[in-house]
Amino acid sequence: MRTRALFALSVGLLSTPALAQKEFFFGTGEPPVFREADMDKRFLRSRVNQALVQGTSDANCAQLVGALLTIVGESAPYLHKRDENFYLDPVLIQALGTQLSTPRFPANMYLVSMMRRVLIDKQLPAEWMQTAVALAPYYPPLDLSKLRFIADGVKPVDSFFFTLPAILERYDVEVLKANAMAASVADAKFRDDYLDKEVAFAGLEFIDAKLEKPKKKSRKGPPPEPPALIARLVYYLPDPGNDGLLAGLNFGKPKARPAVNITARLKEDQYTALTALPKGSRVLLRGRFWEYRKQLKELEVRDAYLFQDRDWAKNPALADPNAVAACPLAFNDLTGTAPVQPGGFGSKR
Repeated sequence: MRTRALFALSVGLLSTPALAQKEFFFGTGEPPVFREADMDKRFLRSRVNQALVQGTSDANCAQLVGALLTIVGESAPYLHKRDENFYLDPVLIQALGTQLSTPRFPANMYLVSMMRRVLIDKQLPAEWMQTAVALAPYYPPLDLSKLRFIADGVKPVDSFFFTLPAILERYDVEVLKANAMAASVADAKFRDDYLDKEVAFAGLEFIDAKLEKPKKKSRKGPPPEPPALIARLVYYLPDPGNDGLLAGLNFGKPKARPAVNITARLKEDQYTALTALPKGSRVLLRGRFWEYRKQLKELEVRDAYLFQDRDWAKNPALADPNAVAACPLAFNDLTGTAPVQPGGFGSKR
């Protein structure tokens, strides 16, 4: 994974003609294999990695280390099998360049090195997790649940391109708008192509979660499934009628918001404490896309995890740039080619 592998794609950019090919979502080959290179070995000797392994008592460096771990955690649920790229919220990419990078510290190179370390080891290093736990009380943006998720082993989705808006668009094009020659098999083909995939659906609203017993089935049918922890979620679709100057004005009876209702059969070992998750929270769903009904108005996801899905646009602060500039760890000891390097003569090292 080279530096250009730091890759983010907003949902809006998924509306392209290339999506007509399933290979755009999932690729055509085997999942990438990450092998250790010279840059990876240099990163292991870097001061940033030493701080990740041993922690730091410098308040300025604590902001830098906490911010880097936060970004790794935010990318963790989207790690995928398709290629070497990884997804990062565009707001965090901007923060990486404006808050964590200095003329002598290319933060993006260190983030890519951290992601490569996770993918080479196929898990977050245990020492990094210990450092994150120690930092968490002093660095609120850090989401330990997402870091614990990959500390137990990387569990990639099939593709981070396979978002809920993209699925809805493909169903509209491939099934609802199929011509008379293809309509009879369009839905069956869609199921073959897109069901039973590991997915990450963001921007959902948490309705509730509880232990539910399945409905009784007839004697001739298969035995009922055991009780399971079920989460009810909703994804609200964009409503073009609410755009423009009259968006805030309501006349007459309020219209129901167009939405997709999601039933998630949760794994027992959740990384996020569901008891502390209020109704109406914005969440991220990780699991296997299992079934859909009513023209994708109702979805079922199994073997699922729930994570808080922070809206970074509301508060993009990761670190004080002045604190990062004052941190003695923040210099380029990966390539030694930063425009400004620590002084070599008459200075203490």
